[in-house]
Amino acid sequence: MIINMNDLIKAEGLDDPLTLFAEYETFEEIPVFSRFSHISFLSSLSFNEKNKVLLKTCLDLAEKCNSSIKPDHFICVSITDWDNYEEINCLTPNLFVSQRKDWLLSKLKLKSTQTVEENLVREYLNSLDRLEYDVYTAIDFKKYKRIYVVKKEA
Repeated sequence: MIINMNDLIKAEGLDDPLTLFAEYETFEEIPVFSRFSHISFLSSLSFNEKNKVLLKTCLDLAEKCNSSIKPDHFICVSITDWDNYEEINCLTPNLFVSQRKDWLLSKLKLKSTQTVEENLVREYLNSLDRLEYDVYTAIDFKKYKRIYVVKKEA
């Protein structure tokens, strides 16, 4: 039974470096939760509070991974389920992992566009005091609604 974020991370296999650093051909997008029942322990939280808890967890996982990656790797957080968030009363944060950083970034063409979605994620980051992150959409945002949360370059 999953009763907290640590249990969720274990249940999803996100504590296993082999899951996170497998040989992906291009990239992999690994959700923080794979089943709605896995986050039922968060059901008493509001939409925004649930999103903040899930985002914080995903950012913490990304930071843990970023401390041990090679220069040609790229890890950030992507946020999906913008079109069907009402079904589970939250968005889905994912670890977005690639071993081909330059190729990936040339395909995504990340940019800041001030969409409603971007601004909502910025609000979450501000409330979590995670100002070391930038928020972007990709060139194909209208087709594949994803927000990317990327650590600022030092």
